[in-house]
Amino acid sequence: MELELSPPTKRVYYYLLKKKEATLRQIQEDLGFASVSAVRYHVKKLVEYGLVKETFDGKYAINKIILDDDYIVIFNNILPKSIFFSSFFLTSTILIILLMFSHPFAMEVFASLISFVASGIFLLDAIKRYLRFERTIKSGE
Repeated sequence: MELELSPPTKRVYYYLLKKKEATLRQIQEDLGFASVSAVRYHVKKLVEYGLVKETFDGKYAINKIILDDDYIVIFNNILPKSIFFSSFFLTSTILIILLMFSHPFAMEVFASLISFVASGIFLLDAIKRYLRFERTIKSGE
């Protein structure tokens, strides 16, 4: 994120990003804040930065989406960019393994091993980043 948000403010922002909209009470209950006024403080900061807006029915919704460079939003899902690399390499590995049965060459085995290792590395990276994002929402790290 370009803005430096405090961990609790970032939690509220990510929560709203996933939920689309929520009341202060919903945010408080779902994120475990001690009071509505604490939530109001963080939402006010987000409104000041132009990231969140109040809707006509008293709920708060995302006004502007900003994420760390490692993430993208697709169909309201926040995904690490590395998921594309892991998908590509995993698919390549499966295709090479399937081709290996019809044309067994040593180079194909080597290519399969390299693709499998690369797929594993990217997949683990994607899982790690996604879990870090989820922890940020739940615990405010």
